[in-house]
Amino acid sequence: MQKQFFKETLTVYKLSEIVFVDDDAIVKMVGVKILKNIGYDGPISQFGNGKEALDEIRERTEAMDIKSIDQPILLLLDINMPVMDSWGFLEEFSQLPEEVREKFFIAIITSSISPQDKDQALSYSDVKDYIQKPISPKYMSDFLKEHGLVED
Repeated sequence: MQKQFFKETLTVYKLSEIVFVDDDAIVKMVGVKILKNIGYDGPISQFGNGKEALDEIRERTEAMDIKSIDQPILLLLDINMPVMDSWGFLEEFSQLPEEVREKFFIAIITSSISPQDKDQALSYSDVKDYIQKPISPKYMSDFLKEHGLVED
């Protein structure tokens, strides 16, 4: 009897970071667990609203951290949040320099089933996709592969 040894496949993520912008702590917690479950072990940041995320992006831009990264930052953006929702975030984000904006891959992640929300979200050139909650490990894995953010 010949033994076979299977090499464990290692997924290489073509991301410098994943950022959750959502006011629901449970959604963020589940999202982090899903990412860990599919083998993502890179940095994950979490913000409760668009203003917090924009403040961090601006701070990192001033420190030159954003412009120096070589892989995109996946930003998963909820629509409805207090303080600053996704529309406010996207309006202000669109005013950032192109060399900063191009470092981000933005996907709306929402429980909204409104076709108007989807149309509005995809009307922003910085938004690359629209994801319905809840997400599963398979869906997230397929999403990352579809957009070339992983390398098997």
